[in-house]
Amino acid sequence: MKNVMLCAGMLLLAGSLTARADEPREQTYRIGADVDVTGHVTATQVEQDVPASVAAMLTSAVKQWQFTSATRNGQPVPAHTFIYAKLQALPNAGGQYELHISFAGNGPKFDRAVRQPQQYPREAVHRRQTAFVFINATVQPDGRLADMTVNSQFAEWPVPASFKDASLKIARTWHFIPEQVDGQPVATQVRIPINFTMSGQILTPEQVKILREAARKKDAVANAEADQPGIPLPSEQEVALDSPLQPSAVATIISAP
Repeated sequence: MKNVMLCAGMLLLAGSLTARADEPREQTYRIGADVDVTGHVTATQVEQDVPASVAAMLTSAVKQWQFTSATRNGQPVPAHTFIYAKLQALPNAGGQYELHISFAGNGPKFDRAVRQPQQYPREAVHRRQTAFVFINATVQPDGRLADMTVNSQFAEWPVPASFKDASLKIARTWHFIPEQVDGQPVATQVRIPINFTMSGQILTPEQVKILREAARKKDAVANAEADQPGIPLPSEQEVALDSPLQPSAVATIISAP
């Protein structure tokens, strides 16, 4: 049965992700997780649009991971978080694929169903400018963002005020599903990257160098690219900075054909 599930997962990945034969395929999933007082995952909630065979593999992997227990008044308590699991199908020397499921973070859940497209600053459109920023904010227990600040993702790449204003405007419309501790929603600090890119954008040689160096340092070449081939873009995955549940044992799960 394990082999059947693995093959189904490989076929689904091959069909749903854009890649040439013998290239890695990957996708990141958000999985709700109930964690008990010992830090073990006791139940998971995979999004409904995920195929059943893939959901079963993700659930099996996530339940092998462990967290440092959440606490309240110094006592361990159950908690709920959302885990980001990266599913990769990697070609091997035999022409087949190995399946890797790795931990990519946890925190509150960004409700992407209500996410509105950000508005590109008008003057930036005329100048064909691009920008990579992040918003530091607090996800409040009601899911809204507070205490928002905007900064460049790269210290050597200043962000015009128009991009900062556009970031704050769209962030005020966002909603998160907060994490819970002992059944109660809690506030969490998050960092949310935003990539402002457009067709025909103009990058300076220094900006191209910054993007390639950032990808090299992270040891991750993004599948998405700018108009100029081979220039990787930063990830747009949000990161929780102070989740009440911190991972303690999240080794990558590997299944071979």
